[in-house]
Amino acid sequence: MSLRARLLAGLLAVSTILLLTLGTVSVVVLRDHLVQRLESQLDTAARTTAVRVFAAPGGQLDRMLTGSTYAAVSFNAGTGKARLINGDAPASASVPGLVERLGRNLVRQHAEAGRIFILDNGMRARAVAQNRQPNRVIVLAVPMDAVEAPVRRLILAELLTGVGLILLLLAVGRLLIVGGLAPLSRMAATAHHMAAGGDLSLRMQAGPSEAGRLAGAVNVLLDRIAEMFRDRWASEDRVRRFAADASHELRTPLSTIRGYAELYRTGAIPPAELPKIMGRIEDEATRMGDLVGQLLELARLDRGAELQLDETDLSAVVREIAADCSAVAPAFPIIADVPDTLSAVVDEPRFRQVVVNLLANVRAHTPAGTSAVVRLSRREHGGVLLVVEDAGPGVKDPDKAFDRFHKGSPDGTGLGLAIVKAITEAHGGRCWITSGGGTAVHVELPALAG
Repeated sequence: MSLRARLLAGLLAVSTILLLTLGTVSVVVLRDHLVQRLESQLDTAARTTAVRVFAAPGGQLDRMLTGSTYAAVSFNAGTGKARLINGDAPASASVPGLVERLGRNLVRQHAEAGRIFILDNGMRARAVAQNRQPNRVIVLAVPMDAVEAPVRRLILAELLTGVGLILLLLAVGRLLIVGGLAPLSRMAATAHHMAAGGDLSLRMQAGPSEAGRLAGAVNVLLDRIAEMFRDRWASEDRVRRFAADASHELRTPLSTIRGYAELYRTGAIPPAELPKIMGRIEDEATRMGDLVGQLLELARLDRGAELQLDETDLSAVVREIAADCSAVAPAFPIIADVPDTLSAVVDEPRFRQVVVNLLANVRAHTPAGTSAVVRLSRREHGGVLLVVEDAGPGVKDPDKAFDRFHKGSPDGTGLGLAIVKAITEAHGGRCWITSGGGTAVHVELPALAG
């Protein structure tokens, strides 16, 4: 059963129970009221009748009682016989026999108690007995028509009214339920369209109602799902481009090595050229090894490799790397402009790799004799700012410098700054380049807890 049908059935069931309860209560209350009034009138009429009968037998009783309403019976308690002294209704003729069947003792008890009792003569009459003379009892009976007829009319009116109300409630309830569930139907239709066509731009109509708020929440969820899919597609696109670029970059040194190997196998390399050729093969193999190592490092960072964070004196690390680079390449003077001590929580090996890559980038893209300055400073929020600035010719396209395989020179791999960016972002930081009279690479690391 659908939700619409269940709601409508529940509404009708509750309404029917309420109407039946109200109808039953009203019928019972009305009947009790009419019975009490009838019994009160009967008791009064019985007292008056007894007085008249006992005071003046055969007197004006017919003028006092309406024959179609009351049946008056004179009962002789000595003989147990009863006779009708008033009553023209067809059922009144049976009243004396009913009184006689009660017996002398029971009739006398009713008369002495003065209580109202029931005579079942086909008209379900109420009766009362009065005993004002020895062995003579006057029994006055009245039919229940004055009670049953209004009650039957009330029941009929309630049934007709109840059926009308149920039908009206059925029509109005169906309209309200269908209208209330319409947003859910539209939401289901939108979801089916999205599933069938893959259109993640479809949204549901939000509003102030409960269904409208649900639609708004679903729209937020759809926005996040669409964003996740866009990120996934962008990531897959980056992976495809990365794989294509990596295969292209690896193809060059492999082709060089393979070409020289073919020349050597066919004997096309003169003996005098062999040392030079072997040097070229070694250079290409080294370049290919560096490229593979950098690709593996990027893959680990992309996979979310866990950082080994520890409290580190960054000033000491920068001074050590600057001294090492100056010893390896004295043609590129390096100045370490750092505080005596500047500690931060970082992954020390990867921080070293950032500094080494930035200084290697200076050597790769600036002419010999270009100086570089490495600066460290504490930020106001507790983070650290590393700046490597050179006096070279600058960068033509700083916005793409951190892209993978973006080469500033033919000899590079195009991955050095990409690794710097990946390590920085793994620490929760950011990096950027300013270029003018030289190039300055800024690496900002946040304050991390060890």
